[in-house]
Amino acid sequence: MRIYISADMEGCTGVTAPCQTISSEPEYAFGCQMECHDVASAVRGALAGGADEVLVNDSHDRMINLDIREFGPQVKLLSGTPKPLSMVQAVETCDGAFFVGYHAAAGTPLAILDHTISGRTVYSITLNGREVGETGINAAVCAECGVPVTLVTGDRAVCDEAVNLLGPDVVTAQVKTAHSRFAATCLPPDASSELIRQRAAEAVGKLIRGEISCPPSPQEFDLQITFHFTHQCDRAAILPCTERIGGRTVRVTGRGMAVMRRYAGTLISLGGQ
Repeated sequence: MRIYISADMEGCTGVTAPCQTISSEPEYAFGCQMECHDVASAVRGALAGGADEVLVNDSHDRMINLDIREFGPQVKLLSGTPKPLSMVQAVETCDGAFFVGYHAAAGTPLAILDHTISGRTVYSITLNGREVGETGINAAVCAECGVPVTLVTGDRAVCDEAVNLLGPDVVTAQVKTAHSRFAATCLPPDASSELIRQRAAEAVGKLIRGEISCPPSPQEFDLQITFHFTHQCDRAAILPCTERIGGRTVRVTGRGMAVMRRYAGTLISLGGQ
């Protein structure tokens, strides 16, 4: 049994401010420590629940936030960027996926550091007519690979988002409750560590017993990205695969959720230049 962990930072224990997630800021060291804290807790729970091996994909920003020395011999770390599938690179090699330290989609009320892939660039994303954040986008790739998302950790908003998207069988671990975009009541690290560990073990147990399965994966996709500004859309619309359907929105269609994820990353990178 091999578990995959896609590890973001904004949803981790105690993280509430942008400066804690930006590498050029002195507070960034705290964000790295707490990402490592939550991932290590999920690893312990996965192994206790019956996993044989864990693959951790460092998925925040430059994707070099985690210290491999903090994990044991049963853990491999996928570090660095770029990766073709970004936050879910190599997920197809695993049996179940955890989304650790995730955050809610852009525009979600009472959600810590809500955004979708790039807070400076993306206003919203819809996939096959449904507005989605990183949880929905990445889960779609997992589903195509036959890998169910079994655990999501973060604030209350992203936990609710995960249940709404993936159904009641997904296990969640709520480590904080937002009062605004930059303020939250946070569990102390010892409490959040134990919560994540317990929920991770529960998620692996449900996976082993066959109580969690992948949702159906559509073969075709209709991806629409709305940017904050028209000049961002100008750049993304340069690609000949796109259709501009508004001043700030581009549309691309195709087959395969992995292809969709690569388009999403490429268009957002172009728009954000």
